[in-house]
Amino acid sequence: MAKRLFLLHLGPDTVDVAAMTEELARAGVCVPATEAGTHERAAVEIRRSHKAAGLRRKHVEGAWASLCRSARRAKADCFVSMPDFFDAAPEQAALALDGLAGFRVVLVVTSGFTTEPPVAWTSLVAEGRPHVLPSLLSAEQLGAQVARIALIEQQAGRGRRPARIARRRRVPGRRLAA
Repeated sequence: MAKRLFLLHLGPDTVDVAAMTEELARAGVCVPATEAGTHERAAVEIRRSHKAAGLRRKHVEGAWASLCRSARRAKADCFVSMPDFFDAAPEQAALALDGLAGFRVVLVVTSGFTTEPPVAWTSLVAEGRPHVLPSLLSAEQLGAQVARIALIEQQAGRGRRPARIARRRRVPGRRLAA
């Protein structure tokens, strides 16, 4: 079974995900349903900043795992915006990506072309999977760009699959006519 996409928006700016859902749906991308505050608690959990936020660890523990479970239950490609992850340390990025095992993770960074995407994240995903977009896009424009990225990644995933199937279907010992 082909891996589903997990489009992870790293920020650094927040985006209006609700305004993007229509554009994302056209590409078959959904936004996982979560409880209010889950994204904020997940950011605090991964960044290990619960003390600075005035919370105890048990109040944020499992928030990222809950968000990842919601994405798995969606049975579709997913988009999640986590702008607080932009400045994460490499070990924090690795921790977040561990929860996304089974997904093809694609990073979407809206830092514009003046700021480099975070190396802590780009070093952990496959080459060609981090996408940098301009920072001044409206929510609809950003939704259209993310949908375009999803369609490109879906097409790339389909392009590799038939070659593997074709190799499996070859019958050993069968020679081609000259």
